[in-house]
Amino acid sequence: MGTIKCILPTFTTLTDEQAGKINNNSFVVNHRTGEYIFSQDKPISHLMYLNKGLVKIFREEQKNRSTILRISGPGSYVGLFSIFYGKRYQFSALAIEDTELVYVELQLINKILAENGRFALEMIQLFGKDGMEMLNKLIAFPQKQVPGRLAEVLLLFSSDIYGHNEFTLPLSRQELADMIYSTKESVSRTLTEFKNDRIIDIDDRKVTLKSLDLLNLLSKLG
Repeated sequence: MGTIKCILPTFTTLTDEQAGKINNNSFVVNHRTGEYIFSQDKPISHLMYLNKGLVKIFREEQKNRSTILRISGPGSYVGLFSIFYGKRYQFSALAIEDTELVYVELQLINKILAENGRFALEMIQLFGKDGMEMLNKLIAFPQKQVPGRLAEVLLLFSSDIYGHNEFTLPLSRQELADMIYSTKESVSRTLTEFKNDRIIDIDDRKVTLKSLDLLNLLSKLG
């Protein structure tokens, strides 16, 4: 393990020289809420590490519809699937909170991957983790009803993203629908039912999870 602290904190197998090259060939970019980070079908030039904020990864479909594949939080890489697939992004990324991203030249990353097998293994493990998360969602969500899917998303924001039972949803009702493969009307109706049943309290986007047990039960049973 090198003595130079790499600007990408998740990698532990870089040599001092490699860490130094990454530090010297990277820069930090701040994106405001609602700003595209990259767009579907655009050329790929950098590996991006998310320091702060939240990013929506989504596939843009026809008729102005989209499917949200995942929400990326701090400590994650944005766009790994496209980076290891081809030369153009297969989906889009948009900041849903003010974000800070580290950009590293992809050409340099590919060079280090060829030199350092342990570093390549780390990247493969990150790629596999992202892939399994998306695959699990694609398998599990169609087997659940809207309340089960929505319960799972609320628990995701509470436990994995904000670490608190009270939070402000960064997604609109339509975006929630895009994330759980449903409609805006179904999402609004289900949130109202959750509120009436005292499972949650909600005021516009401000949410308080009042019964984690019921939400977990809904998520598991679907």
